[in-house]
Order: sequence, then C-alpha cells, then structure tokens
Amino acid sequence: MFIVFGLQNICTHIIICKYLPCLTTVAADDWSYWGDHGPSQWGGLCATGKKQSPINVVTEDTVKTDMGPLKFARYDFAYSAKVTNNGHSVKVQLEEVPTQLKGSNLPTKYILEQMHFHWPAEHTIDGTRDVLELHLVHYSSHYNDTAMASQHDNGIAVVATLFELSNEDNLDLMPIIKATELVSKTVGKSTELTESKIVPFLLLPKDHSSYYHYSGSLTTPGCQESVMWFIFADKLHISEAQLEVFKNVGSNNGTLSFNYRPTQPLEERKVYHHLDGYSSATAITSNLFLTCLSILLSKLLHAQ
Repeated sequence: MFIVFGLQNICTHIIICKYLPCLTTVAADDWSYWGDHGPSQWGGLCATGKKQSPINVVTEDTVKTDMGPLKFARYDFAYSAKVTNNGHSVKVQLEEVPTQLKGSNLPTKYILEQMHFHWPAEHTIDGTRDVLELHLVHYSSHYNDTAMASQHDNGIAVVATLFELSNEDNLDLMPIIKATELVSKTVGKSTELTESKIVPFLLLPKDHSSYYHYSGSLTTPGCQESVMWFIFADKLHISEAQLEVFKNVGSNNGTLSFNYRPTQPLEERKVYHHLDGYSSATAITSNLFLTCLSILLSKLLHAQ
C-alpha cells in the first residue's frame, strides 16, 4: 500500500508539473531579489527557459519594421484603483470598466489586469538601465485572468514604460506615490484610490510611434514563457523624491531598495523595432541616396 500511495503521489506531481509551472528551488511566495532566495535560486523555467525576460535591447541589432500601432481602448478614462504592497512591488488594480489593448501583431484583444513597478528598470536599452519601469499586464480575452493565460503561448501582453530621472515631480504619478506611502510599511496592505483617480493613458509616453517588441516571459517565478513584450522607446520622467518612495517599500526580506531581475540571454530570438511608416524599400532608397552622396563628395574632394 505504501508503494502504491507513493506512486500516486509521484504521478500526481508529474501531472501537475506538466500543466503548471513547478518551482524546484523556490516556492511560489518564497522568493526575493537578493540573498538565499534571489534570482540565481529561482527554479523551473526561470533557470531552464530559452525565452526569458528581461533582456538588453541592442538597438543596432533590432529588426526595423512597421508592425502597426498599439491601440489603447478606454485608457483615457479616470478609474478608481486599489494599490497594494505585495512584498515584491507596488501593484495597481483599476476598477470599473475593463481596459483593453489591441493592434500591432496581437492575435486578439487583451484586458488590463494590473500594473506594477520595478526600480530600477528591468529592461535595458544598449546597456543603459533607467531608474524605473512600469509594467501594464494584460491577458488574452480567450482566458479568464493572467494565471490561466500564462499557461498559453501569447497569453499575456505586457506594455512597458521606462522613466528617466528629472528635477520635477511627475504629477500623473502622484496618486500612486501617495498611496504607496500609505502601504509601504506592511506587506499585503492595500488602499483604495477614490478621490484621486488614475488615467492609465497618462502613464504611457506621448510618442507611441516607436516601440520594441519581442517574445519573452514573466520576470518573476515561475517565469512562464507566454509574454508578448512591448517596450516604448519614448520615456516618462520621475523625480528623485518620488523614486525614494518606491525604494522605501517594505518586503518580507527587508526594505525593497531594488526589485529588478537581471537581464537574460536573448538566445535565438529577434527583437523588433516598430517605427510608424517604416518600410524596407524606404530604407534601401535612403541607404542608396547616402551611398551616392558619399561617392559624389569623395569625387569633389579629389577633384580639388
């Protein structure tokens, strides 16, 4: 009986691991950004995957193309929201009308479930790490939530906004900053934003014409490789005082002075750089013009 019971447990474990991410080193909530439970100890796909995030975007190596614009439905509404210190980040969940992401190469519409912050940024551009990165996490409308969508290819779409340091406060961030101050000392604590509402469109850069896209993963355990990433090239700003509020958020492992995962190998993936109106024909014509101009200038110089 003991042997049979043991086999049943093993079989159950195999079945669960086939359909759900199994973390062999770190339990679902028992992970951190440093120490004994830091990124080097994250198990499962975090350690073995070939499509992991974040990455360093090397702009010279990107494939330039026009993928079509990202379309943000109901992003310009003002929403009540719940802000939570989950011990790993500051999470913002909008209430009321669903907010949707469409366009580009997205196979269907995606619904915004939550947004959260990483300080400093997780993605780097040509090796430069910005001071803050906002992730707007959407799940495919084919599924009920991100937990279910994360088990399927292209189940999740994350839009990332990068922030640069400025001498001036970002006023659009102030409702979230004030709420963060209220929840920062206690893991699991939440507060409701009712009077100062959030307009998610204001958390996107003004210029949507240029963004980077690649296929990757969640950047926290279990690092499921089901994410379509869209990283805006244009950036927003944040003041040092506002940034300090994030850096003083508490966790189960001390003050969360940083919460980014190190960049991961690109492996065989391509990174696409969307540019409105870009075409290979335009690029060839432009390169040909520059070549001809160079030859002409060279002849003129030699003629003198």
